[in-house]
Amino acid sequence: MADAKVVAGATRLKQTVRILNDHWLLTEDAWSDVVRRRFEEAHLAPLAPAVDAAVAGMQKLADVLDKVRRDCSDRSEPS
Repeated sequence: MADAKVVAGATRLKQTVRILNDHWLLTEDAWSDVVRRRFEEAHLAPLAPAVDAAVAGMQKLADVLDKVRRDCSDRSEPS
């Protein structure tokens, strides 16, 4: 089982970006000029792949942490 705190952090990150995108869409009616498009291209568009990469890395980290915990607990048991 993957490390719960790391998985919770990854879930929170994904939810936060989803909320950001929802709020960003709400601004479209009031703000739809070139500056908005540049901001979106420069700052918001790169978020999705960056978050996906971060979440994948966090999942790998959680798996490694679990393996370390298992390996360490196995060693502490008498042979």
